[in-house]
Amino acid sequence: MILEFKIDEQDFLDYQLFAASKSVRISKRKRDGWIVMTVGPIFVAISFYFTQNIAMVVFFGIAAIICGIFYPKYFNWRYKKHYKTYIKENYPKRFGQIETLEINNDNIFFKDKTGEGKINLSEFECVDETSNHFFVKVSTGVSLIIPKKGLNNNDEIRKKFNDLELTVNDETNWRWK
Repeated sequence: MILEFKIDEQDFLDYQLFAASKSVRISKRKRDGWIVMTVGPIFVAISFYFTQNIAMVVFFGIAAIICGIFYPKYFNWRYKKHYKTYIKENYPKRFGQIETLEINNDNIFFKDKTGEGKINLSEFECVDETSNHFFVKVSTGVSLIIPKKGLNNNDEIRKKFNDLELTVNDETNWRWK
């Protein structure tokens, strides 16, 4: 099976955000930041309560509520902005380039304007399928990004991965949240 497709900036961004959403380290960082930004103002408000400064108690109480509600959205916005900047700086010459992927029974051969390579099927860990992409994860930590747009045989691709005994994880409901 031979696939030809173009990868654009949004494809790289979707992959980075998908990988970040599955990262334990980033999830822990989000949780810890949320706790600090919510509990910190509560402790400050309590200290002002003991000094009878009600205006500061109200201010820090409201700050704790606002941080508790909006910190997760702020965190996601900040990470998305960071990855957009990173991608624009590091991958601009790869946008819009035609890539070729040939899926064989014992390896996957890929080719782009910089060169070509072959990866043995034994080195693939899994395939994560989102609503817009297939992310083929390699044991070295990298992934192949296969955008679904422009491909009219997504069911055949999924079937080919299953035939090769690669685990296809259904992440079609995934979104960056």
